Amino acid sequence: MTKKLHARQAALEQQGLFATDMNEKHRTVDALSIDGGYSYLLTKPLERALRAVVLSVVRVLGPLVTWIAQGARVVGKENLRAVRGGAVSVCNHVHTLDTLMVKNALGPFRTFHTGSYYLLKRGVLGRIFRAGGFLPVGTRFSDIKNLQDAVGELVAQGKIVNFYPEHALWPQYERLRPFQQGAFRYAVKFDVPVLPLFIEFRETKWRKFFHMKKKVIIHILPAVYPSSAEGETLHERTQALSAAVFEAMRAAGNRLYGQEVRAADYVQAQPAEPAVAASGKKARSPRSKRAARTAAERESERAAYAEEEAALTENA
Repeated sequence: MTKKLHARQAALEQQGLFATDMNEKHRTVDALSIDGGYSYLLTKPLERALRAVVLSVVRVLGPLVTWIAQGARVVGKENLRAVRGGAVSVCNHVHTLDTLMVKNALGPFRTFHTGSYYLLKRGVLGRIFRAGGFLPVGTRFSDIKNLQDAVGELVAQGKIVNFYPEHALWPQYERLRPFQQGAFRYAVKFDVPVLPLFIEFRETKWRKFFHMKKKVIIHILPAVYPSSAEGETLHERTQALSAAVFEAMRAAGNRLYGQEVRAADYVQAQPAEPAVAASGKKARSPRSKRAARTAAERESERAAYAEEEAALTENA
């Protein structure tokens, strides 16, 4: 991990901005617009043929690429075999290749991935992403409704739809950030289990000796099933499922790293900020002002998204 990246993550931790992207530039770089008519499922023969080619390449070369990049390997495949039928999977979002790693772990032909709409680019790269099973998450009600229908159809076919509930990619990050609720709401709505995956970065003697990045191990944890208790609302079941999955991943992280991995607890344990000046106010740098504006903008986005989710829940 570079010093610059570590400093950026530490600054966001202190501000509680755990869902902030490390790199905002890709938000507006040649993103493909998705509207109410966007088709999430591939229905045309040429699209299906391209999908078969892309996923065949991923199945052959994916494990090799991730092993070369950081020695990636998978443990816990018995937990995957125990899941019959469709499922939602979730994973900590901590590596630029984690989508490829998850696909290798769960099977490229069975796994679909969700991600922010601006990651779907125009041209050849966008077509490859789409063929590979990328499902863009939009911001409008129609986008969210179409995605919900696609997820429902895929899990009914026995597929696994992967989400990153931490939302933003924080490369090489070894703590667990707060979860957003979308993945768990889908699991409850369609009554399918959640399959948690935890990416661990492990130091080895020879990697340390040669100054190489830590080894990546993808842990497939036992599936967590939605509550079947009568009288609980969709919201209550979603919250309970999210909490159960978070605790399962937190327990795995604590065991693997030998320390508390919940990011919020880590931040609370840090030393207090230096005392403010005699004026009683601490001067804010231009960077901190920009961060404050970004936080306000994100809060507005979250509020709008919450309203859309509420509307979907009422129409469920």
